[in-house]
Amino acid sequence: MKEEYSNKRACVRLDSQIQVDFSLDDEVSILYSYNLSLEGMFLETVCPYPEGTRFAVRFNLPGSSKTIHSVVEVVYSLEETHDEGDWQLPGMGVHFVALDLDDRELISRFLSEEDRSVRRTAPEE
Repeated sequence: MKEEYSNKRACVRLDSQIQVDFSLDDEVSILYSYNLSLEGMFLETVCPYPEGTRFAVRFNLPGSSKTIHSVVEVVYSLEETHDEGDWQLPGMGVHFVALDLDDRELISRFLSEEDRSVRRTAPEE
C-alpha cells in the first residue's frame, strides 16, 4: 500500500540552500535544496520527476565534510507560476526512503544548531 503524502509537517523544516548531487538512469546532475528536514527536502528544478520516482542523492551540510547519501522518493511536484504577481519556485518535494542512522543524526544536529541560531538572531517582539 502506498503511503499517502500529507503536507502536515511533523518535523522542523529549515530554509537552507544546499547543493545536491543526484543520479537517475546513470546520469549524474546537480540540483539545489531550499529547505531540509529529517524527512526530506525540496529540490528546485524546472523539470520535476513524477510522483513516486526514486533516485539517489548525496550532499554535504554547511560546515560538514561528511557526505550524506540517501535514496529519495518524489512526493509532490510544483510548476513555476506567476499568478497574480505571486511567484512559485518550481521543483519537487522528496522524502528520504533510505538514510543511514549516522546521516540522520548529522541532519538532526544540523537542524537543531540552525534552529537555535535562528532563534538567537530573531528580533525580539
